[in-house]
Amino acid sequence: MKAKVHINTQACIGRFNSKFSAAQKFLDNEVLKDSDPFVPFRTGNLRNSGITGTTLGSGQVIYSAPYSKPMYYGFGFNFSKVKHPQACAQWFEKAKALKKKAWLAGVNKIVMG
Repeated sequence: MKAKVHINTQACIGRFNSKFSAAQKFLDNEVLKDSDPFVPFRTGNLRNSGITGTTLGSGQVIYSAPYSKPMYYGFGFNFSKVKHPQACAQWFEKAKALKKKAWLAGVNKIVMG
């Protein structure tokens, strides 16, 4: 016995797309917010470049300051901890280690309704 199954993928995508979009915006925002205390801060330009360089919902958090990459990997910089006492290299990894479960719970709540 053979059976054919036809799935209207456009209807499925349309049904869930708004939830996934909302979940991605939530996650992008949480990553920026929760990474903030770990971003080296002298003038605020590096932190602000994350806000202006990121399109919420894109799935990419981008720190667009020209020195973002060397700062992230800690190449040749001594981090001032005056304004951000928890500042460190690889600030996303630090935030993820602390907040990953909360991020996933928030995403699941949005997607699952």
